Amino acid sequence: MNNLTINIIPFKHPSIQKEFGFYTEKKEGYFPIHRTELPNELWDNQKEEVVKHKYYYSNFEDTEDCILKTKVDLYSSIKFAKHLYTRLVYQYFIDIADAIQFNYVGDIEVWLLDAKASTTKYNSYNKYTLKIEFSGLTKSPALLLSYDSTSKVATTSIDEINIPTEYFKTVIYNKEIQRFKYLSEDAKQHLDQVYPLLNIPLKNHLEIPHTVPRKGNRYKPYFNHITSFYNNYLNTDEFRAILPLDENGFFDIPEDEVLQTHYHSNNLRFYDGVGIDPKAGMKNPGPYKSSPHDNVRFFFIYHKPDRADYVVKLYNYFEKGYKSFFPPLKKHIRQPFYMDNDTSLAFESPDTAIKEIKNHLINLEKQPNTRYVAVYVSPIHKEDEDNKHLYYQVKEELLKHEITSQVIYKESINNAYFGAFLENITPALLAKIDGIPWRLDRELKQELIVGVGAFKSMETNTRFVGSAFCFNNKGEFKGFDCFRDNEFDLIAGAIGKQILKFVVDNDNKAERLIIHYYKPISKDEIDPIQKTLGRLKLDIPIVIVTINKTESSDYVAFDTNDDALMPLSGTIIEIAHLKYLLFNNAKYSSNGFAKDHPFPVKLSLYCTEQDYFEDIAIVKELIDQVYQFSRMYWKSVKQQNLPVTIKYPEMVAQIFPHFEGDKLPDFGKNNLWFL
Repeated sequence: MNNLTINIIPFKHPSIQKEFGFYTEKKEGYFPIHRTELPNELWDNQKEEVVKHKYYYSNFEDTEDCILKTKVDLYSSIKFAKHLYTRLVYQYFIDIADAIQFNYVGDIEVWLLDAKASTTKYNSYNKYTLKIEFSGLTKSPALLLSYDSTSKVATTSIDEINIPTEYFKTVIYNKEIQRFKYLSEDAKQHLDQVYPLLNIPLKNHLEIPHTVPRKGNRYKPYFNHITSFYNNYLNTDEFRAILPLDENGFFDIPEDEVLQTHYHSNNLRFYDGVGIDPKAGMKNPGPYKSSPHDNVRFFFIYHKPDRADYVVKLYNYFEKGYKSFFPPLKKHIRQPFYMDNDTSLAFESPDTAIKEIKNHLINLEKQPNTRYVAVYVSPIHKEDEDNKHLYYQVKEELLKHEITSQVIYKESINNAYFGAFLENITPALLAKIDGIPWRLDRELKQELIVGVGAFKSMETNTRFVGSAFCFNNKGEFKGFDCFRDNEFDLIAGAIGKQILKFVVDNDNKAERLIIHYYKPISKDEIDPIQKTLGRLKLDIPIVIVTINKTESSDYVAFDTNDDALMPLSGTIIEIAHLKYLLFNNAKYSSNGFAKDHPFPVKLSLYCTEQDYFEDIAIVKELIDQVYQFSRMYWKSVKQQNLPVTIKYPEMVAQIFPHFEGDKLPDFGKNNLWFL
């Protein structure tokens, strides 16, 4: 049985009323308060004065010469109460913290020096966030305590580091964490006391080794950190004097407040069978559906010197299998493996590779009604900063000629774990020839699921959105497109085309449109979609499921009955109205074991139809769908915690900015070439 504890601590409003004063001019030590967050008493009694200014300022103590003054009942003025409590907590930690700041959303970041992890060249800090909230779980004000990993700060001040100033991003001065470009005048006058947060250029300059992130169970260290912080700094008479925290500490979630996905949600449909393990299912009973193409031809593209040591070896693995546990490729993908040697290309040099490939493809006489698959044995790793453009250029050139591809870095072929690599690329290869490795084991509903994701390229400084990434509710891929993020009309048009195709294919029936979105959707983004539905005369609800593409590390729950602390896969917790945590992992039973320990996915629900979510069964069904779509990842047989409706668009959006063309070739919109 789950015994779930979440990292929030309830407290009660103080019962007494206190008088507060508000000013129109900013002063040192005063906090800005938007007029909409002023106490209700001011709006009730002095509205004419309140509306004269957008912002007011208060230090929550002074009332002399103030513009507005009132006694406040904190029970009814919760927005103002949050400002007050945040200020009290900040003031409490100023003397305790080794560094402190308000983060970009106004919550408090407390940095504590970790002497054991520090060196002569840098100081290491453990970072914690303290957030005042009015919790839907506790039905009371609460303090959220989260652990935000570590940061390293140079022990050399910036006036002693001879490096271009654009490499200074965040600094510490006199315990204050500041952005370098907004450095205070006092800090500028004392640059010998300003210390920079380490980043890659600074580590290289100061000859500090790069640390590799630790893998393993993150729940345990997270829980230990917040428990230690609570015991040392919050579970004290001094802190409770300013914020009366519940004596029980972290909140135990009542059993009836915890939801669970359907016990069949892990089921995947293979050929003539159901299972939960993609790796086992691909071997037996086999993939759900083989390629619909009668003729499939594979061919190699490789650097000529790599033929003997890499290409021939890879061909033999495909043809004969790898050691004892990976059978020949044809048995995995249920497709004859025919390597077309006449179509293969051995280029002379990486510098001339694209020119050679272009000439080769222009002169290639392809057989009709044949799907071609290029296996590109790359001499360059795609993360090679100086040469990674070659990876993208090869992909783009092949797409122009309606050829899908599988890229394999040559050094991987000699890796001791290459057999596991082969197991991962087989579902991707099958999907690229339009087969279906596995699908969701659910009844077909007349609904279209669209995933919209985003990725910002630091090199091109543009954000691209993979849009209209469409599936039916069985998880079967229906096509996609890619646009710049401000092209809402084009996104809506692409979704509209998919809806039109969907209703034509399904006897003019569509029950609803479900959009999995990577951020809260705005009116500007949803209006064009509604207009498109109107033009199609489709009066159906649009459901928006906002899915954070990064794991939630602010809200985390722990199963204290389990040594690993990770809640069961499929656990759902509502943290606010229509906002949920979904624990999406491979721990399927209370005595189950999982290699990976991902933090929960945070999601929220919205519908164009009012009161759509009054039935909790609808809520569970939609979250169930998010959970199931994470099982549809065909780039690997490994469990994922994000649904492909978010993951696939982001994968495409990472590649697309590197293409020369502004639009994907039509072939690229209907093939999973990016896996």
